[in-house]
Formats: sequence, structure tokens, C-alpha cells
Amino acid sequence: MSVAKQLAEHAAVRRVAEAADKHKLTAALVLAIIATLVLTGISLSMYYVNGFYRYDLSRPAYEKERGELAKPESRKVYDTTSPVDAKAVNDFLKEFDGRTKDLNAYGSFRDSSLSDEDLQITAPPPAQ
Repeated sequence: MSVAKQLAEHAAVRRVAEAADKHKLTAALVLAIIATLVLTGISLSMYYVNGFYRYDLSRPAYEKERGELAKPESRKVYDTTSPVDAKAVNDFLKEFDGRTKDLNAYGSFRDSSLSDEDLQITAPPPAQ
């Protein structure tokens, strides 16, 4: 008789199989909870072993660093009900020019930016 058959005929195995048949939902929930605990344990161990916990700014010890992060600047709200006059247009153009300069500091995006040389996708030919 094979080992699998012997195990299947064992009384304890039969009782577990019968209980699982009667309580399929409970067994599925228990298995799901066990799998969740195992996967959470693995992910937490990876979090600490690999040192990623040092980059977590939500931890209480990093209150000073969180305070040092740059706050997004508030946007100017324009009145949309008043008539458009020269002062409103000049204010808008001044802010628009400032934002355009900020964007231009990143450089332009051209089709040439997607060349193989810039992206370095292909390896250069080997030197002979």
C-alpha cells in the first residue's frame, strides 16, 4: 500500500477531511487568515532586514524631517466674476511668465530626446 493511501485511510486524516467538508467556509476563513499572517510576517521581515524602515517618514522619530519637507506653495485665486482689466491681465501674465521659466529650467522635450543615444537603450558596438 502506498504512503498516500495509508495517510488517507488514517482516522485523524479522515476526521479532518470530514470536518473540512462540514465547515468549508470556516476552513477557508482560517486558511485566509493564516495566509495573511504569513505574508505579513514575510513583508515585515523584508522591511526591516533590507533597511527600508529608515526611509519611512511616517514614523514618530522623524517629526523633524517631516517638518523640513517643502510645503506646496499656495496657488493664486483669480476673481472670475469681475470684469477683465489691464491690471488683472498683467498680474496673470507675470505669474504665467514665472511658471514658464520654472518649467523651462527642466529643459525642453523634443523628439530627439527619445533617440537611442539619449535613452541609452542599445549598447554601443564593441571596440575592435
